[in-house]
Amino acid sequence: MKQKISKWQKMIKHSVDEVIDVNLRKYVFDKQKEIILNNPKLKQRNIFIEYFFRNYSEAQVLAVSRLVEDKPVDSFVALLNDILVSYEEIIQSGELNKKLITEMSKTAADAFIKNHFQQQIKEREEKFSWEKINSDKFDLLKETAKIKLLRDKWVAHRDSKRKPINIQYDEIDKVIKFIEGKVGEYYTFLTDASMASFLPTGIEGDEEIFSFAWVDTE
Repeated sequence: MKQKISKWQKMIKHSVDEVIDVNLRKYVFDKQKEIILNNPKLKQRNIFIEYFFRNYSEAQVLAVSRLVEDKPVDSFVALLNDILVSYEEIIQSGELNKKLITEMSKTAADAFIKNHFQQQIKEREEKFSWEKINSDKFDLLKETAKIKLLRDKWVAHRDSKRKPINIQYDEIDKVIKFIEGKVGEYYTFLTDASMASFLPTGIEGDEEIFSFAWVDTE
């Protein structure tokens, strides 16, 4: 059972990394979009604009699809499937609870802090019922259905009978935010830790790269 819990913790950390990559891509895209919107010469339709927007949307579509792949792979949805299968054995039995409390006890400064976090772990476990996890899984599949259809018909494969699928950038961003929230919940549930941010540390220090001309015209 310890191996199973460790596997889940590795899988949720992998999902966290995926979300960070997705958000980093969005961060750079938003910065570049500002440059385009503030440059009249770039606003006109051209191969750069088409490549820029298409490359971003297709990369995000593939990344989101990886996270919600409903197959026995290293995806967030696959993790939820595995938790559902072993729920009684590991969650309901209290095995996950015991492991998290044991790990927390190693670093707790005193009995008061230990009891406080122990209670938090127990309350969190009660919140994550089998029904909630199952509902979260289907919510993820429902929210990402259009994106996965776009992947299957246009991005990963070329369906000769495909029809245009119109998806707005705001729709992609909304889905990303939804997945981020769920990944954050399960990261805390499985590791007793929380994510302060789903962006790389120190990213603000790179903002100046977007404030000067990229091509020397002299």
